[in-house]
Amino acid sequence: MNQNAPTAVLDPTNRVVHVTRFGGPDVLEVAEAPLPTAGRGEVRVRVLASGLEYTDVTIRRHLYPQTAARRPPFVLGYDVVGEIDQLGDGVRGFQLGDRVADLTVLGSNAAYRTLQASDLTRVPADVDAAEAAARILSWTTAYQLLHRAARVQLGQRVLVHGAAGAVGQALLVLGKMAGVELWGTARSKHAALVRELGGMPISTSSSMASPRTAIAARSQRSSAAACFAPSAIRRACRRSDACSRS
Repeated sequence: MNQNAPTAVLDPTNRVVHVTRFGGPDVLEVAEAPLPTAGRGEVRVRVLASGLEYTDVTIRRHLYPQTAARRPPFVLGYDVVGEIDQLGDGVRGFQLGDRVADLTVLGSNAAYRTLQASDLTRVPADVDAAEAAARILSWTTAYQLLHRAARVQLGQRVLVHGAAGAVGQALLVLGKMAGVELWGTARSKHAALVRELGGMPISTSSSMASPRTAIAARSQRSSAAACFAPSAIRRACRRSDACSRS
């Protein structure tokens, strides 16, 4: 038995986008699936936004190592922001209507889905759901590069390649929070953006090599989302198979 029933009477089916076979965009199909029910320790969310990014393309083409063992049909959706509409037994600290985020790898291109309550991060009400969902994978990647791969220290110099991209922007913001000196390569038209996010812009037509560079690595702007991202990243990193454990 669930602690809480849904907040409204719902259609007993769920709309999902699944991969029917590996290949191009034509293998995607919108289908009806059973409406999931939150089990013990789970919540069910009404999906407000879910990921559609290049990683999903590599999964669809059977090129992503983390999902290589999966076989169609399965539902895509690397990250999700949703509103809790059902609580399973044993769930504490959440209530109906809470907005939450999770890095799911699969399964989030759906109208409803269930999630482990222990994996969730809250999304503040003033953060746009689509902007929050767009940050989950990029900011997790940037956090891992800075703090798990490079293990940056206060005052180090960091060179960010592709600083105007999604991961690049996240590296600039998180690097500034970590107290490192930031340099970012980008096209000249993006110089103002790199500078705004805390980096010293370097035109891609220029070259720079420094023995003091701590890391070479490659989101969008929103101060509210920037505040939300670090806590979400730490939770996602703790369970990501892609994380470095060294």
